[in-house]
Amino acid sequence: MKRIAIHTAAFFAFTIAYASQCPNGDELLRNNTPLTSVCPNGFDSRNHNGSIEQSIARERETVAMIIAAAEQAGIPPDIALAVSYHESMGFRSCAGSQTGVLGPMQLTRRTGRGYGYDRDILEQNIRGGVATLRDAYRACGMDYACLASRYNGSTPAEQASWTRGVQNAHRQLQNNPALAASACQGSTQACDSGPGDFPTTPVAASPPPPSPSDVIVSTNDI
Repeated sequence: MKRIAIHTAAFFAFTIAYASQCPNGDELLRNNTPLTSVCPNGFDSRNHNGSIEQSIARERETVAMIIAAAEQAGIPPDIALAVSYHESMGFRSCAGSQTGVLGPMQLTRRTGRGYGYDRDILEQNIRGGVATLRDAYRACGMDYACLASRYNGSTPAEQASWTRGVQNAHRQLQNNPALAASACQGSTQACDSGPGDFPTTPVAASPPPPSPSDVIVSTNDI
């Protein structure tokens, strides 16, 4: 759960071109819910995520939104879920850290703004994190270490830990796609995609990983 690396170029919010196969997620993403209203007791970095099964059962709406946002962005939902599970310790909206990252996708305010989103709004936190992951995935495919360098933006040791955590969560989700699909009000299509349904190699050029000066942000930007 570290600071998200941001690209040197700013990006605007992408337009939803089609509905996902997780209709309740599509509907929930239309809301504008301040994280402060979801988390009246503030944010914490305690590790109480539990298993993926427990976390999905507890955070069904957040999981549905992540699935829908990932499908709308054209990336595999299971990798977006794996990133959120690891970053926020269980898809937790109230996850936060001393570095200033918040929410289920652990965004900095600056990263969210770069994509045209307000990371302090739950649904935009998810969209901003998915947009960041979309660009990383286009450059990296399923190279976990490459994804870590573009999404995690921390020390080599922390990126290695991120790689292990996300890879482990991703494999669990791939081995049991019904877990995540259960959050889509019975729709088993949302996460039943196999390896052939999404590209596993880079599909488009993406900006290079940020330099350290791009990752470090001021107190006003976190």
